[in-house]
Parts: sequence; structure tokens; C-alpha cells
Amino acid sequence: MNGSLAPADAAFLEAFENGTLPESEFTHRNHLRAGWLYLETLPLPEAAMRCALSIQKYATGKGAPEKFHLTLTLAFMHVIADLRERHPADDWETFLAACPDLQGNAKALIAQHYSESLLASEQARRTFVPPDREPLPLSA
Repeated sequence: MNGSLAPADAAFLEAFENGTLPESEFTHRNHLRAGWLYLETLPLPEAAMRCALSIQKYATGKGAPEKFHLTLTLAFMHVIADLRERHPADDWETFLAACPDLQGNAKALIAQHYSESLLASEQARRTFVPPDREPLPLSA
């Protein structure tokens, strides 16, 4: 991975960050894509914070601040970073094809680390809480 983004990926992130990405296009799949793209150019700590701040800003700008969940966002960034190490890919589509659980069974990936009750808490939504099951991957 070269640390620079393809034009379409850069345009996607720009639209996401400036709030012009249509809500219909900010699906679960594109949440994951944004995280993967941040990890293309930044180390995990910075990528995770930038992704979290961007999602929070986007949700607030669209009038839905309650949809932002900090613990879930940061947990997914750890999972994506770990999967990137185990399944290197030069582009998002190739990566997603190698990691179908990210899209098809994402809840199960997070459930390895967090109980449903913990994720449902207001504390987990507003602040990062550590997992109550298995630790998050510390790769990357």
C-alpha cells in the first residue's frame, strides 16, 4: 500500500468529510470503507480518531448525532486494522472480498469483544469503553 488514495477514494472521503456525501450512500459498507481508507494513509491511533471525528461530524451535520457510537467506531477500526494485516490488499474491493464477515456478519466480529448490553449502554455510545469479552486486536 502506497499511502496515497486513488482519485475515487479521495473524492469519497472528501465528500464524507465535508458532509456532501448523500445519506443514502453512507451505508455500513461505506462506514467500513472510510475506516479502511483512513488506515491507508495513517497509523491506527490517528486513523481511528480521524474516522470517529468524521463520522460524528457527518451524523451531526445530517441531524442524527444520536447515531454516532464511539466505542463501536473505534472497535471496528481495530478489527479493520487487524484484518488489513492478515489480508493485505491494494484496494478496498479486494480487501472486502477477502474479509466477507466485515459486511455480512459484522455484529459477530464485534460480539467477540463486546456484549450486546455493554454496547447498548449510553457510556459506550459517548465514550470509549474497553471490551468485556476478548481484548481488541492490537495489530497495526
